[in-house]
Amino acid sequence: MTGRRVGWALGSPVALLLLWELCSRTNLVDSRVLPPPSAVLARVVELFGNGELLPHLEATLVRFAAGLALGVVAGVLVGLTMGLFGVVRRVVNPLIAVLYPLPRIAMFPLILILLGFNERANILEITLAPFFTMAISTLGAVLAIDPIYRDVAKSFETGTLDLYLRITLPAVLPAVIGGLRVSIGLALMSTTAVEFLAANTGLGYLIWHAWQILSLKDCLAAMVVAGVLGTIAYGLVSLLERVAVPWRAQVPA
Repeated sequence: MTGRRVGWALGSPVALLLLWELCSRTNLVDSRVLPPPSAVLARVVELFGNGELLPHLEATLVRFAAGLALGVVAGVLVGLTMGLFGVVRRVVNPLIAVLYPLPRIAMFPLILILLGFNERANILEITLAPFFTMAISTLGAVLAIDPIYRDVAKSFETGTLDLYLRITLPAVLPAVIGGLRVSIGLALMSTTAVEFLAANTGLGYLIWHAWQILSLKDCLAAMVVAGVLGTIAYGLVSLLERVAVPWRAQVPA
C-alpha cells in the first residue's frame, strides 16, 4: 500500500515533467522561453557547484523559518486566548476581521515606514501570513470543543497554564496541523514577495533579477529550489502530525 501511495504521489509530477521535456525538445514550446526540465536541473547543479545559489537559499530559509515560526506561535496563542476568553474575543475579533482580508503585501509599505528597510521588517511581513491563518483556524477549533470539557476543568480548579497546554491545545491539534499546512505555502509566498521588493539576497531576489535580465534558466532554477524547500517543509509537517496527532495520521489516504 505504501508503494502504491508513493507511485500515485510521484506519478503526476513525473508525467508533467516528461510532457514539459517533450514539448521543449520538439519545439512545441520555444525552449528559449521555457527551457526543458533537464536543462533547468543542470543549471541548479551548476549554481550549487559554483556557490552562487547557496547564499540565496540560506537567506530565504532563515526568513521563511523565522516568519513561519513566529506567525504560527503567535497565531495559535491568540486563537487559543480568543477561544477561551470571550472578552478577548470581542476585542480582538473585529481587528482580525478588518485586517485579514487585506492583501499582506499591501501592509508592507507601512511596515517599512515603521521599521525601515531591514530584516526585522521583512520577517514581520512574512509573519503576518501564517499569523492570521493560525489564529482563525485555532479559534474555530476552540469554539468547536464540547463545553463540558471546560466545565470539568473549572470544577477541578484547573490553572490557566494547564487549561492552555493540557486541555485545549491537545483538543485543537488537528486544526493546528491543518492550519500549519496552509501556512507553509503562505509564508513561502510572502518570503518570495518580500525578496522581490526589499532584499538583495534570497531565492525571490534571484527569480526577479533573473527575469529582469531574461535569464530564464536561472529564474526557473530558483523556482525549482523554492518548490523543493516548500515540499520539504510540508513533509516535515506530515512527520510532526504522525507524532503529535497519531490517530489522525493513521487514517488511510
